[in-house]
Amino acid sequence: MNFGIVTGFLLMMLIIGILKRGKSPDIVNYYVGGRSKSVITVTGSLVATAIGGSATIGLAGIAYSKGAPSVWWLFSGSIALVILGIFWAGKVREYEVFTLPEILEKQYGHSSVKIVSSLVIVIAWTGIIAAQMISAGKIMSNVLPGHYKLFVILCALIFITYTVLGGQNSVIKTDLFQSLLIFTGITAAVISAFIKFGPLNMSQLPAGHLDFPVNGQLGFTEVFMFFMFVGTSFLAGPDMYSRILSAKDKKTAQKSVIAAAVMISVFAILIVAAGLYARMIAPGIEAESSFQYLIVNTIPSGLQGVVFAALLAAFLSSADTCLLTSGIIVTNDIINPLFFKNRLNDTVKMAATKLMIVILGAGSLVIALYVNQIIKSLLLALTVYTSGIILPVVLGFYRERLKINYYGATAGIISGGAASIIMKYFMYDKFLIYIFPAVFAVIIITSIITSE
Repeated sequence: MNFGIVTGFLLMMLIIGILKRGKSPDIVNYYVGGRSKSVITVTGSLVATAIGGSATIGLAGIAYSKGAPSVWWLFSGSIALVILGIFWAGKVREYEVFTLPEILEKQYGHSSVKIVSSLVIVIAWTGIIAAQMISAGKIMSNVLPGHYKLFVILCALIFITYTVLGGQNSVIKTDLFQSLLIFTGITAAVISAFIKFGPLNMSQLPAGHLDFPVNGQLGFTEVFMFFMFVGTSFLAGPDMYSRILSAKDKKTAQKSVIAAAVMISVFAILIVAAGLYARMIAPGIEAESSFQYLIVNTIPSGLQGVVFAALLAAFLSSADTCLLTSGIIVTNDIINPLFFKNRLNDTVKMAATKLMIVILGAGSLVIALYVNQIIKSLLLALTVYTSGIILPVVLGFYRERLKINYYGATAGIISGGAASIIMKYFMYDKFLIYIFPAVFAVIIITSIITSE
C-alpha cells in the first residue's frame, strides 16, 4: 500500500509538472515564470526549495546525533532570509534579469564575474542535486527495501522530465503543492510520536541533548559554521534569487522572502523534534535513518505512505529548482556569452537549456549512485559555493561605496572556491572559519591594486 501511495505521488508530480508548464513557452516564462508569481506561490516555492534532503533526513540525523542545537542549521537560513527580505530582495527583483550571475554582472559591469561565478555555482549545485537524489533513494528504499539505486534513477528521471518540459512554471506549481504536503507529513510524524511516547524525556536522551542554544556536541564554533556555510547560502543563493526574480513585483518579493523565513523556522523545530524522538525511542540506529524509523514506528501503516510521499516531495522540490537553475546558468551565463557572443535567439537558448538540464541531471545521478552520505555531499557543495560567491554578491550592493571592482570580485570568487576545495580535500576544516575574512581581504586588496 505504501509503495502504491508513493508511486502515485511521483506520477502526480509528473502530471502536474506537464499540465502547469504554461501556455506561452517563451524564454521569460521558462526561466522566471513570466515574472508574475504571487506571494503565496513564491513563498511556497521558497519553502519547498529550502526543505530538501538536508533539512529533513539530514537535519533529523544531526538532531539524533548532536541534540537540540542542530536547529540552528535551518534557523541560520531563516535569519538570513529575514535580512535578505528587509535589505536586498527588492533590489534583486528590480534587476529584471534571469540569474544570480547576471546580477553580479550588473553589479560590477563586466562579464568575467558572471562567467566565473556561473562555473562555481554549477559545480556546487551538481553536488546539491545529487544529495537530493540520495535522499529520495533512501526514502524509497524504506518503502520497498533492496532497490536503492533503481529508485534513485526513477526519481531522477521523473523530476528531470517535468523540469525539462515545463521550466519555471512547472517547478513553481509543483513546489506549492509539495510545500503543503511536506508540512502535513512532518507534522503528522511528530504528533504521532508525541501521542505514542509523550513529551521528550531528558532521562531517555544523552546528557545535554536538550540543552540550547549550544551543548557539548554543538558548541558556538559549530553553530557559527552553520551560519557561515548554510545560512549565507540563503542570503545569496541562485535558487532563492530565481524565486525572487519570478515574483510579480518588488513588494511581492520582499513579503514572500520574510514569510518563507517564518515558515522555515517552524519546519526546523518540527524536524529536530523528529530526530530527538527517534533518539529517545531507538538510540542504536543510523542517524540518517532516524526520520524513516520514526515514520515506520509511530504512524499507522495506512498513513505511512502519505508521510513518505511528503518526504519525497521535500527532496524533489529542492532538486528540480537546483537543476533548472543550473541548466539556465550554463546556457544563459556560460555558453551564450562565451561561445556565441550573446547572439543566441530565445528559441535556441530554450532548447540548449533543456539539453543542459538533461546533461546536468545525468551528471548528478552518477554522483548520487556512488556517494550515499547526504550531509557530506551537501556540506562540500555549500562550502565551495558560499566561500566563493556570497561576499562578492553582498558587497556588490555597495560596490561604489566600498570602491570594489570586477577584478576584486573575480579574484574573491576564484580564491574562495579554490581554497575551500583544497581545505576540504586535505581535511583542514578547522581553518574554514577564516575563509570569509581571507576572501574579503582578497577582494579589497585586488580592487585597490587594480583601481584606475
